[in-house]
Amino acid sequence: MRHGLRATIACAAMALSVTTGAAADSRQWSGWYVGLAVGAKWTDAAWTTTQIGAPPSVFAGTPPDASSHDDFRPLGLRIGGYAGHGWQADRWVYGIEVDAAWSDATDTHVGIPGCKIMCFAGAPGPGKDSSSVRALWDASLRARLGYLAWPDLLLYGTAGVAVQAIDVAATCENTLADPVCLVAAPFARKTQTDAHTLAGWTVGAGVERGFGRWRLRGEYRYADFGTATGVLFAGQPAIDPGADAIFYRLRLRTHLSVFGMSYAF
Repeated sequence: MRHGLRATIACAAMALSVTTGAAADSRQWSGWYVGLAVGAKWTDAAWTTTQIGAPPSVFAGTPPDASSHDDFRPLGLRIGGYAGHGWQADRWVYGIEVDAAWSDATDTHVGIPGCKIMCFAGAPGPGKDSSSVRALWDASLRARLGYLAWPDLLLYGTAGVAVQAIDVAATCENTLADPVCLVAAPFARKTQTDAHTLAGWTVGAGVERGFGRWRLRGEYRYADFGTATGVLFAGQPAIDPGADAIFYRLRLRTHLSVFGMSYAF
């Protein structure tokens, strides 16, 4: 009787050990994988005009008016791909991942920040001027650390470096009545775009479900790209060269909502 009980207990312990081992020690989350992702990108671009006019203009150093700060928030579709390698240790999964994605979203506002009220006497704004921020492609290189809530369900966090392409643009009319641009015959209007590629940091979290070699994920990521600076209309044609220059500072952050499917090798 005792020998039978001991044998039963031993078999149960062995079965539990095998089951636990299959759940915790399985290496299905180890190895290389590639995937496709689709989602949305919210861009938070805080534009501040710091100065109007540049030498040799008599208006060089003119302070902007009270509209100098403006928040641009492009929102658009994001499509890309990702690849990485993972290592599994019991219920913990860690690894490294790289991704890149296309996006093209623009937020356009009436007037140019700093010249929407009255940046020059006799030329109140915003007139027919406009300004815009356009969010383009992005990429990242990140570490991942996750925990298997179940053998096929991974909860993870991710952090690393990121890169974001952004365009800053403005359009103004070449007339004496314009809030920004002076006469520059024979041009009726002029537009200038500054392209920036900014590096920063990113952090996020997600959940991933395995179906054999296929994996589905949902992920949120935040990225901070610091501040870009530039000058629009510097050296552009004008009756008073340098008068149209707009010095700006752009504080850039993004929010990503990512849904992906990958295949593990």
